[in-house]
Amino acid sequence: MKLSITTPRGSVVDTDVDEITAPGLLGELGVLPGHVPLMAALKPGVLTFRQHDKPVATLAVGEGFLQVAPVVGGDTNTERVLILVDQALNASAVDRGTAEKELARLEGEISAWKQELDGTYRALRLRRDWALAQVDASARLSPS
Repeated sequence: MKLSITTPRGSVVDTDVDEITAPGLLGELGVLPGHVPLMAALKPGVLTFRQHDKPVATLAVGEGFLQVAPVVGGDTNTERVLILVDQALNASAVDRGTAEKELARLEGEISAWKQELDGTYRALRLRRDWALAQVDASARLSPS
C-alpha cells in the first residue's frame, strides 16, 4: 500500500507499507492490503505502520482524516492511504518529560474548568489529547 501522511507544514511520510494502525474517532483502525475504500475521522493518538522488513514506525498524530482509496496502476491494484492530520511527530523525537509535564498541567486545567463547555474548552482538550498522544507514542518505544 502507498502511505502518505501530511500536515499543514508538509509531507511527513510517503512510502510503501504493509500495515497501518491509526487512532480512529470511534476506535483503533487497522488497514491491510485489500482494504475496502474508506474515509474515517482520526483523533489525537498513536499511529503505527509496518514496512516489509523494517521495525514498526510509531508517530504521535493530531486530529484529522484517513482515506483508503484504490489506485490502479500497471498490472496491479493497490491501495493509497492518505492521512491528513493537524500535526505529527515521530515517537523518537518526543521529549517525554516535557510532554508528561504538559499533560499533567492540562489535566489540572480541565479538572478545574468551571466555565461553559465552549470552543476554548474543546481546544484545551485537544491540546491535552496531543500531549497524551506524545507520551503514549514515546512509551511504545521505551516503556518505563
